[in-house]
Amino acid sequence: MSDQATPPAAPQAGAPFGQPAGAPAPEAAKPTKNRNVGKILLRIAVPIIVVVGGIAWKFMSGDPTVAATGDCLIEAASADDMKTVGCDDATAHWKVAGKVEDIKEADFNAQENSCTAYPTAESSLWMGKKGGNGDVLCLEPLKK
Repeated sequence: MSDQATPPAAPQAGAPFGQPAGAPAPEAAKPTKNRNVGKILLRIAVPIIVVVGGIAWKFMSGDPTVAATGDCLIEAASADDMKTVGCDDATAHWKVAGKVEDIKEADFNAQENSCTAYPTAESSLWMGKKGGNGDVLCLEPLKK
């Protein structure tokens, strides 16, 4: 017997380090099905949350684009400052008598009154993309 230890056999060419020759190569880790489902749900849920949050913000912030017949708005120096409030609010000045949808801004500016269908309306407010189509709120003074 000899005091020398036998060195381990060198791996053969093409065999992964630390594996004997002829042993099958380990398979790459496959993503689990749950992980894929989670990614799909995230791709769907995030846009939905963003859209719902945006709509909720419009309602909570008093954005007049969500105003409907019977809603009230504050008196404002400009259309950009208009805000929907409760009709019992001390700052409420206008009540929405009706809404005319899909009016071009140029047509609204050219007409004297887009609200002929609402005889109690004394003012109107166009809302939409500059130069495009929008909606007109026909406003009557709020009787307190």
